[in-house]
Amino acid sequence: MDKLVTIRKWWIRISAGLAVFTPLFMAVSALGARFGLWSWQFSFGKLVLDYGFKLLILTLVLSVLAIVFSFVMKPRARKNIIVSVLALSVPLIGIGYGKSIKAKNASLPSIHDITTDTENVPTFSSAIVNLRGEKSNSLDYVGKIERHSEKLVSVLQVEAYPDIRTLVLSDTPEVIYARVQNAVKSMGWKTVTDSADTGVIEATATSFWFGFKDDVIVRVRAAQGGGSRVDIRSVSRVGRSDMGANAARIRKFRKILGQ
Repeated sequence: MDKLVTIRKWWIRISAGLAVFTPLFMAVSALGARFGLWSWQFSFGKLVLDYGFKLLILTLVLSVLAIVFSFVMKPRARKNIIVSVLALSVPLIGIGYGKSIKAKNASLPSIHDITTDTENVPTFSSAIVNLRGEKSNSLDYVGKIERHSEKLVSVLQVEAYPDIRTLVLSDTPEVIYARVQNAVKSMGWKTVTDSADTGVIEATATSFWFGFKDDVIVRVRAAQGGGSRVDIRSVSRVGRSDMGANAARIRKFRKILGQ
């Protein structure tokens, strides 16, 4: 009996240890890509989706068995039950989050180039083109087709994000441009080009996890009858689908600018 109790104790400890180790492993995997220790493809595809998922399943199985052992084997201890349940919550949350991301991705078009003006699209300068490199997603917009649906990216964007439109403000372009500069700083983007004369500022946004880089251009022009028109374009460097990240970025920027 003492031997079984010892086995149960170590089983619970291993389950709890895995529950702590697994999220740390995923966090280090993602941050390692951000800081250049390994590629994002290896981090996301191998470390997180492969090894990380297997760790979640292993933690799930061990935690369920730990709960069973805690209830069935005597002497029962409330501490064992609590620790086992907490250990089980980690893979359940992790798997649930993964499924929610998958469902969200399935509900959105596989596009990564979002703009408030699909007719007269803001065009990036050579400075951004050079930063992106040859292996990055194309910056060509006119006539761009999403290969699975064979629809224009502009059409898919309007269907998925009908609220992403030109922002019209009452202040002059000079005033608005100064606010744009402040908004870029508050968003934490790294400014690449900044020209008050042309009313265009370009910047790069870097995600906390994996270090994904998306390039942003903000264009300020005078509106007919007074005021200003502000257009924003955000484009991911890698990946087919941005899972709504670029649209969310534009919404947040517009909210800050409109305050």
